[in-house]
Amino acid sequence: MNLLVKLTLMLHIAAGFLALFVGLVPMLTKKGNRLHTVSGRIFYWCMGAVCLTAIYLVFFKPSTVFLLFIALLSFYFCFTGRRILRLKKSKVPFSRTDQVVAYLALGSSLVMAGLGVQAVMHWFSTGTLSVFGLLYFFFAGLLFANARYDIILFRHPEKARNGKMEWFYGHITRMSGSYIATVTAFMTVNTRFLPVHHFLVDLAAWTLPGLIGGILIGRTIRYYKEKKKGDPRKAQTAMA
Repeated sequence: MNLLVKLTLMLHIAAGFLALFVGLVPMLTKKGNRLHTVSGRIFYWCMGAVCLTAIYLVFFKPSTVFLLFIALLSFYFCFTGRRILRLKKSKVPFSRTDQVVAYLALGSSLVMAGLGVQAVMHWFSTGTLSVFGLLYFFFAGLLFANARYDIILFRHPEKARNGKMEWFYGHITRMSGSYIATVTAFMTVNTRFLPVHHFLVDLAAWTLPGLIGGILIGRTIRYYKEKKKGDPRKAQTAMA
């Protein structure tokens, strides 16, 4: 491993760890205040560094290709979670950059699905199926669905699920999704250091952050929707 690769790996790890800790701050602080904004910006740039370094490292360690796609998924959520605020601030919410990134994400999801198909074919020929084979389809579907939704909004903004509040709920969902993907990558990389390593441990590391995070995101969205309707009792129930 040459010096540049080592330095890139160190940057990748450092950015990932910083994102893991800083990413909690926007979720726990008041929306819109300075701490929320600054910490969110730091998280955004950390995820950008993680994604770029993952792209570079995969050329030297092809076995990390799955983690590369997780990094792409995480950064896409982070990128769109930040850019979606344009829906509030601009009469022309989507730029050419947004469209290019969305189509790149769509293409990446198809490549990921292709790797899933390859894993299934390997299963049929050898009788051995890696857990990654199934997870390729899951994460590919997640990236495809979100990129496709964004592409639809480019032409038909009126089809936004949350109407004029799309910027708010979309920002929460995408940024939280980016953090969940970051936690997933962290857990899967470090399970190999556990004293007992079983495929169920790997499966839990890949799936539990998404399941738990998805439930928390759903409750948060319901909380704000009930709060917007002016019913604090229902809002508290949504978070319970």
